[in-house]
Amino acid sequence: MFIGEYLQTVDAKFRVNVPAGFRAELGQTFVVAKGVNCIALYPRSEWEGFLNKIKERKKLLFFTSGSKECELDTQGRVVIPPDLREYLGLKKEIAVVGTFRHVEIWNRDAWNEYFDDDEYSAENIGKIMEEHELI
Repeated sequence: MFIGEYLQTVDAKFRVNVPAGFRAELGQTFVVAKGVNCIALYPRSEWEGFLNKIKERKKLLFFTSGSKECELDTQGRVVIPPDLREYLGLKKEIAVVGTFRHVEIWNRDAWNEYFDDDEYSAENIGKIMEEHELI
């Protein structure tokens, strides 16, 4: 299970430090792919499950054509491939976020803006939890 938020900077070679808690579950070889407003890292089994749910050819091609199998280096980093850096417009400051079944890499400004509205304010979290019968 992938959970947590890790604010980082990428180096000049666009290497991202994969948080230690994510490394074992991702495995040594995993898939790096286009996501929604992000770059996604999938364990192979989750990637295959994701692709099996896509029924439309054009959507399947969108995700598979932009994906790459990648490995961690000896320091637990992954190099983000150039085409995926371009797709996201990857900047130096990023957020690495666990999303239960996969990991997402966001430009930090986009990550901060994603929750920069009243819906997820401290005052509204209780309402959200009540709506979903979590409290």
